[in-house]
Amino acid sequence: MLHDLFYTTWQQPTSLYGVGTKLTTTVEITIQPSGAISSWQIITPSGNFVLDDSVRKVCESITQVAPPPQELTQNGPYRVRINFELE
Repeated sequence: MLHDLFYTTWQQPTSLYGVGTKLTTTVEITIQPSGAISSWQIITPSGNFVLDDSVRKVCESITQVAPPPQELTQNGPYRVRINFELE
């Protein structure tokens, strides 16, 4: 569900289609038991400013998600990684 939420909100940079190489940016998102996103960080940049900036924008725009199941937050916030890929 998280992947789908971020992907459907993401404004993919159309200027990068057909560049002939796969570009991937990986983000780690920290979610509190309430569903509040307390932090995020790009842990693997693509090396392409346009792609990385588009990922930054989507991460800044989503500040709340559905609360994760309790078993995922028993020991603190839930962390998840999402890959944003363009081919």
